[in-house]
Amino acid sequence: MDYSLLSRIPLFRGIPVAEIEHIFENAPSFEKMYKKGAVLAEQDEACNRLIILLSGKVRAEMTDPSGKVVKVEDILAPNPLAILFLFGTNSRFPVQATADEDSTALVIPKSSVLGILGKNEVLLKNYLDISADFASRLSQKLYFMSFRTIRQKISMFLLELSRNQASSTVQLGRTKSSLAEYFGVSRPSLERELSNMQHDGWIAIDKKEIAILKKESLVQLVRFGVVK
Repeated sequence: MDYSLLSRIPLFRGIPVAEIEHIFENAPSFEKMYKKGAVLAEQDEACNRLIILLSGKVRAEMTDPSGKVVKVEDILAPNPLAILFLFGTNSRFPVQATADEDSTALVIPKSSVLGILGKNEVLLKNYLDISADFASRLSQKLYFMSFRTIRQKISMFLLELSRNQASSTVQLGRTKSSLAEYFGVSRPSLERELSNMQHDGWIAIDKKEIAILKKESLVQLVRFGVVK
């Protein structure tokens, strides 16, 4: 096991490699390889282990009751999966995690996680900080997904990008296909609405750069669902 990989993830921030190795001396864990397309965890499966992706990439997807599959996020190594959901009276994986390419993960049973958290105060604080940050992002994501129209989703996304920014021009930072997956809509629907918003004079699009022309209209649509 190359413990220097673990030192690169926030969970082990501030802990020397030698100390990380010592933490795992008596904590049962194992490395596991996953071929592309292999499932690391099923949605709604009991979350009885911490999975730390050491190499490769994993996609997290959620299936709603109607059978619609929504991509939640891409997880790149090195990073843990579903760290927030390990503990609780009914802890379950909220998404299905599937390897997007050949990947390797460190699998740590829940009982071992409890043991190593008790051994190191820095590790415990990191775990709690990461869980709190993840809960905050999840809350924002749920709020974002509550918007019914594509225009509302785009407006919220652009307002978030422009927050604490002097310029009214923002960089998308992702492809239109990736953005459509994030919104849970088709790419043609997304492109159509972006074109409509540009036609209405709300925004001006230049490749991956978008200038916000009517910020107040975006704000009203997000807050009230309509533009007065």
